[in-house]
Amino acid sequence: MPSFKHEVELEVSAATMWAAMKDQNEIFPKIMPEAVSSIEIVEGEGGPGSVRLVKFGPMVPEGGFVKERIVSLDIEGFSVVSEEVEGGHLVQFGFTKWVQTLKLISTGNNSSKLVISAEFEGASEENAAKSGEITKQGLTHTFKALEQYVKSKA
Repeated sequence: MPSFKHEVELEVSAATMWAAMKDQNEIFPKIMPEAVSSIEIVEGEGGPGSVRLVKFGPMVPEGGFVKERIVSLDIEGFSVVSEEVEGGHLVQFGFTKWVQTLKLISTGNNSSKLVISAEFEGASEENAAKSGEITKQGLTHTFKALEQYVKSKA
């Protein structure tokens, strides 16, 4: 299955970023309303098997949203795997499958690295390359904004 991997260096500890990520349903719409208008759990309690609905803001194509199912959640290992089940990359780029992993790795007392990887199926090579770049840029922007938010609250 085709895939990509991307890393983002952060000036916040992995534990601190992970704690902030647990509150992303409230934080992301507040700090990035142009990209995320709302995030809500629509099925489950937030753990594996749960489905969340992310509605995108005005910078994303009209009607942009994604429903994603949490496949696995490793609280101690700071990682989450999710699979898109509706909208998102499936609609925008024609994928039949999109599974994404976010993992935080400690690189020091006040630093960490976010490792983003995705496996996908069903899109053209052109759409796969385009979506990979857009995803890398978008997640880098998102987590740098979260990093700044966390640092401002310290």
